[in-house]
Amino acid sequence: MQGPKVSRNDTVDTSRRFSELYFGYASNLSPAAMKGRCPDSLFCGLARLENWKWQINSTQYGNIIPSEGNVVYGSLFFLSPRDEAGLDESEGVPWLYEKRTVEVERVGADGKGTGQRVSTMTYVDVQRTDEGTIMPDYIVWINKAIRDAKPYGLPDEYVQKYVRPYIPPISKEDEDRDLIAVRVMAPRHRGID
Repeated sequence: MQGPKVSRNDTVDTSRRFSELYFGYASNLSPAAMKGRCPDSLFCGLARLENWKWQINSTQYGNIIPSEGNVVYGSLFFLSPRDEAGLDESEGVPWLYEKRTVEVERVGADGKGTGQRVSTMTYVDVQRTDEGTIMPDYIVWINKAIRDAKPYGLPDEYVQKYVRPYIPPISKEDEDRDLIAVRVMAPRHRGID
């Protein structure tokens, strides 16, 4: 299916500073990566989504699926209308991912819930919920996201249980080298979250 003929960024109402609170759970777990993709975004810490599970699906990118008793950790960001439109476009809304409103619990730097619940938007591929294998270039981005989110409370137990079955760890030196190669050689990154 083809995307839009006109970029949504060309028709965005930018009169409001922020339009949406966003929950990013894959490469958008990284505050640094999000700042590069969405320059107006404001990082607000981590949150967890109960009764959902993180996966790599058949598109070879990150996704979440409803799953009783499981949990997904993600970063919270306020998005400007321009950044939201840009994410919609890069996520392939509505033909790849769909926007969903979910309720999450904010997480402290210790990885534990604060009890504060907020409603937020996230992207979900509801058509391709089957498991797949990760695209090799995407391994670098997910490892960077894990590294960048740890200081804000991303639990090692979560990473080991849900993410590592799909994504092997890499050294910091390999990650830095691979990030440079991915940025130089890769086509525009699709399915960033």
